[in-house]
Amino acid sequence: MFREFFATGGRRCFAWAGLFVFVGHQVFKAVLKYRINAFFGVFYDLLQQSAGEFASGGFDEGDESDAWRAEQRAKIWTQLLDFAVIVAPGVLVHPIAGYIRNRWVLAWRLALVHAYLGAWDTAVSPIEGASQRIHEDTQRFASGVQGCVATILDAVFTLAIFCPLLASLDPALMVMAILAAVGGVGISAFIGKNLVGIEVKGQRFEAEVRRHLVLLEVEPVRVVDTGGSIPDAFRSRLQALKTNYKALYCNFAGLSVWLSLYDQAAVLMPYILVAPRLFAAHAKDVLTLGALTQVANSFDRVFSSLSIVSENWLAVRIDSPLKPTMLAFYNPPSLSTGE
Repeated sequence: MFREFFATGGRRCFAWAGLFVFVGHQVFKAVLKYRINAFFGVFYDLLQQSAGEFASGGFDEGDESDAWRAEQRAKIWTQLLDFAVIVAPGVLVHPIAGYIRNRWVLAWRLALVHAYLGAWDTAVSPIEGASQRIHEDTQRFASGVQGCVATILDAVFTLAIFCPLLASLDPALMVMAILAAVGGVGISAFIGKNLVGIEVKGQRFEAEVRRHLVLLEVEPVRVVDTGGSIPDAFRSRLQALKTNYKALYCNFAGLSVWLSLYDQAAVLMPYILVAPRLFAAHAKDVLTLGALTQVANSFDRVFSSLSIVSENWLAVRIDSPLKPTMLAFYNPPSLSTGE
């Protein structure tokens, strides 16, 4: 699946150029998040300083008060202008990179389709479901590249940028963020360990029902002869499909409850750990409002970059381009026997 796109054919240049854009866009987004986080640290410190000066200065109406307010407004507008400068490149970079990425993923999928069609031997008895595997599995592969790989790269680059920043602000908090996120991945994998198997079984049951519906359309007598009547012929297959979906929904519900609790705890954790330093007894230990915001944002970035794998682990397991279901093309389930 890699050789056909990156090493053969006339798409090699576009393949490597698209990969460069794909990875570069993830780096750009990580750096953009870092700069926005740094901006909020300065911005909230400015707000805290202005509020403190106003509370202690006793400004009344007059020239001095007007001059101070004008100065503060100018500082705020300068900060907002800086923010606009930071995010402005994304207005062009995100759409352009997204367009190139979409074209790149489509080209990769079509390269795989051409490779499989080129290997199709019409002289050999066809494998049941082979056409569906070529169509659906290459589409799923493209979806995996688009979503899963982008998610993983974003997590890696976010960790690389924010972990040192979080360590410089509060090393204990960085360790806590990593431990909580890694622990969350482990617990999520344990709770949802059956989901992949249930999903794969569901696809096989769906294929079995679809196959008999096609037979009902082209050879209705054959379907009726095997089951006595049309509803009876489908009864066992529909019951198996229903049972599998019930199991899938129950497992999803359990995983959703855990992830909901997990996410809410992650929101409060940095404030619980760091907020008391706003009122520390020693001046050297006091944390400014801007630093608190920066710590909370950094914690959230590090935590999210790892926990996003747990939240999307089912898609990563099923759709990952590293383990595509294209293998079913070579060894498809035996639909005729219901295995």
